[in-house]
Amino acid sequence: MKIKIIAIVILLLNIVLISGSAYSQQQDKVKKTPEEFAQKKADRMKKNLSLSDSQYKQIYDLFLSKANERKSNKGKYKDMDKTARKEIRKQNREKFQSQIMEILDKEQIEKWNQMKSDHKGKGRHKGDKKNKPDDKSPNQTR
Repeated sequence: MKIKIIAIVILLLNIVLISGSAYSQQQDKVKKTPEEFAQKKADRMKKNLSLSDSQYKQIYDLFLSKANERKSNKGKYKDMDKTARKEIRKQNREKFQSQIMEILDKEQIEKWNQMKSDHKGKGRHKGDKKNKPDDKSPNQTR
């Protein structure tokens, strides 16, 4: 009886270890080239906003320049403090959004803003960090 229990425990342990390593291998994603990134984003906007061919080309070029700029500036901001990096990202985002606003018509802008608000909060963030208690507070016990 004890031998069966030990065999089952060993079998379950092996299954857990194998599935864990298989899961970690799935996390190795291939980085997209700037062209792939731009095409994916522009295709999604064309589908959702019914872009004309000229609008599509302008949006594609805009996303391509954004991706190339991000790739070239990858390590540039590591030495900056967090608030300076945040301010630069904010300025870049505002500049990018104003460039998109120049390309889209009024209906497309409304639809794009609706898409952004629907998408807000989704993404990499795993939970609401703003409402979590600070781990560094001295009054907190574990």
